[in-house]
Amino acid sequence: MTLQSKPPSGAEKIPVEKIPVIDVDFHPMPRQWDQEVLKFLPRRWKDYIAKYGLGAGGGIYTGSPPAREFTHRLDAIDMSGRVGTDPLFAKKQVLDEYDLTAAVLTCVSSFPPCGPNRPAALGRALNQAFNDSIAETWLGADPRYYGSIAIPRDLPDVAGEIRRCKEGPNGDRFVQVLISPAGAEPLGKEKYWPLFEACVEYDLPIACHVPPMGPKGTAGGATTYYCELHMNLAAYPMTIIPSMIFEGVFDRFPTLKVALIELGWSFAPTLAWRLDAVYDRLRAEVSHLQRRPSDYMREHFWYATQPIEEPERPKYLESVYRIFEESGFANQLMYSSDYPHWDFDAPTELMSQNHPMARRRRILGENASSLYKIPLKLNSGLAVNPHALAAE
Repeated sequence: MTLQSKPPSGAEKIPVEKIPVIDVDFHPMPRQWDQEVLKFLPRRWKDYIAKYGLGAGGGIYTGSPPAREFTHRLDAIDMSGRVGTDPLFAKKQVLDEYDLTAAVLTCVSSFPPCGPNRPAALGRALNQAFNDSIAETWLGADPRYYGSIAIPRDLPDVAGEIRRCKEGPNGDRFVQVLISPAGAEPLGKEKYWPLFEACVEYDLPIACHVPPMGPKGTAGGATTYYCELHMNLAAYPMTIIPSMIFEGVFDRFPTLKVALIELGWSFAPTLAWRLDAVYDRLRAEVSHLQRRPSDYMREHFWYATQPIEEPERPKYLESVYRIFEESGFANQLMYSSDYPHWDFDAPTELMSQNHPMARRRRILGENASSLYKIPLKLNSGLAVNPHALAAE
């Protein structure tokens, strides 16, 4: 639309433009012992858990402050005293409060279905139970909720769970495959290629999201402090991206897309520079690559805003965005709230009117719509007074 140079005078109504908003990191938080999950388990495994428990890998979020089991916002506790289990309560707090077009659900509670003293078959059954529980409880509560097919990447035959969910009654509502960035081997290894093949078959992005804050925490072992663990999350992409590129994943699967959720984003330009510099000197070792590493990064990886890396001096934040955009990643950054966590980012706070309108549209909705094929609904979204943006 054409923006006027100044607002109308008198009683004339100021036009309002709306920006559709898609949140790509919205957390349901069911637990493995919740009835809404256990109801989907076969009787064999219900009896097994009752007699033997969930094994050493049964707990989640063991590294977070005990006063907040899920590092949650204090106002995210619903009437039952729980967090992340009531889709209607969460809808009021975020979807309705900010008039969102859609929210992509990322249920990280489902990541620990395999662990010490736990049969692999129980892990697979729990994984299916989580996906079925989210489909019934959340996808049925509001059409703006979209699901992720959570997968324990190191269990055998995980591709079968992707096919089961996509070919089931809620297949069109599952828009990505969700895995932990931490695994037995770097993600580009050939053992994970059947997982990528299934994603390509159903045209689904694969999303790597922060794993539950359990006893390991980093590739080097457990951390001492929560703040240390929180900082180390940005280290995961430094192994994921080089592994997938140099192992030739994107030459074998040229349509595969990867979303890095809650793992940072401002590092992308400098990592691309370093990858290209290494490639220029050592390309004979990876002669199978058909393109430069930075080209793969720009085409195959997406990023989520939360947590945003904010400079000590706020005036430099614009430079962070500009370097990211001018390095070719403008279409790869997506808004994420990280609800219900304590560091929740509201779209109104993240993308104030100080940002150019084109950037706001891309980050708040357009980039996610392109990746997940979620239609942007112009009858919902953030209301914007276009006159405040006339100078853009």
